[in-house]
Amino acid sequence: NNNISFDETKEIIFGSLLGDGKLEMPPRGKNARFGFIQAEFKKEYFISVSNSLSTISSGKYREYSYLDRRTGKTYKSLNFWSRALPLLNEFYHKFYVGNVKIVPLDLSLLTPLAFAHWVMQDGARGTSKGLYLCTDNFTHADVKRLTQYLIEKYNLKCSIHKAGRNHRIYILAKSVDIVKNQILPFMHESMLYKLGV
Repeated sequence: NNNISFDETKEIIFGSLLGDGKLEMPPRGKNARFGFIQAEFKKEYFISVSNSLSTISSGKYREYSYLDRRTGKTYKSLNFWSRALPLLNEFYHKFYVGNVKIVPLDLSLLTPLAFAHWVMQDGARGTSKGLYLCTDNFTHADVKRLTQYLIEKYNLKCSIHKAGRNHRIYILAKSVDIVKNQILPFMHESMLYKLGV
């Protein structure tokens, strides 16, 4: 799908940086590049993201396998890197302090399209039909700010749950319909199960 606008590209990158996406500033380079990795069972979604980001990436990707020593199983994952571009620098400066990914102060790009990608990457269905967003890599303060934004912008009922040392956002079951109304048009069909659809 090459009819993705410049704004949509930015929203997909934003949602993915809250999720599984990452940015890297090469040691001697001037511009950042965007990297994206997914487990093989999410291949259809992975390809759709790669295609949606054709303005910044070539569509080429790598598959690689790794052995999980705990389970003794081999897992495959897929990843791609975009070209290094000035556009990605503004994201890098918002999302990184040193080499650590943070939640940016300005969350205005957390549109329904961005929210959909965040859910497709980090969403998990709760036992009582709620929706978790696995924000494990962010600080408690960052998670609190994200939660506040979801409450104010999308009128959701959310709470923060501890998972070990980490914090996750939990969207209560009664708010999941609001989430669906906002993001269903942007969800890849292979990921609808996360919304219980």
